[in-house]
Amino acid sequence: MYISSLENQPQLLKEHYNFNPFAGVLDHEVNHTIVPRFSVAEILSQIENNSSIAIEFLGKQGRGKTTHLIWLQQQLQNYPIFHLEKGAKLSEIVQHNSNIVFVDSIHHLSFKERIQLFKSKKAVIYTTHYTRKVSCLLAQKPMKTIRFKGIDTKTLGKIIQNRLLLAQNETSMQQTTFSESELKKIIQKYGDNYRGIINKLYENYQ
Repeated sequence: MYISSLENQPQLLKEHYNFNPFAGVLDHEVNHTIVPRFSVAEILSQIENNSSIAIEFLGKQGRGKTTHLIWLQQQLQNYPIFHLEKGAKLSEIVQHNSNIVFVDSIHHLSFKERIQLFKSKKAVIYTTHYTRKVSCLLAQKPMKTIRFKGIDTKTLGKIIQNRLLLAQNETSMQQTTFSESELKKIIQKYGDNYRGIINKLYENYQ
């Protein structure tokens, strides 16, 4: 079944879905909804083949950086993840016995703290809106950047389909998807702002 306009399908949600497919995804649901931009093997290779490395997930807000960081850490659960907020303490990360860490929103650390972090750990995988190339350079830390920019209809269609399948109830046999033209219209309007797209779809499904 093709959905040409979500705004014209208010009953579809009630009849065939347990909840709004575009509501917030819990951490344990990330693996069911994500369309990875890279493989776990690719990241492991970077970590294993370098004595020291910083891997930055670089992109504007809402492009999927944190989702990918959570997903990657779930595949490599021996290494901790730190979700930083304003006032975050560097000591909690540095004092952890793991030499490989995941850090979400590294901008909450000061310039000096970032350098200290890069020096103290073998590998730091982190999200950022702006490249931390200078911090890595001063810390003498080799850096790899994975850019979160751009989206195509195939990827967006798969992301939306994964969301719909996750929310679909057990009794439903509906096979819902979006037409190519609908996906193009969404991208034309929102670009690669994945969060903006999902938020709008959430509102339309309410």
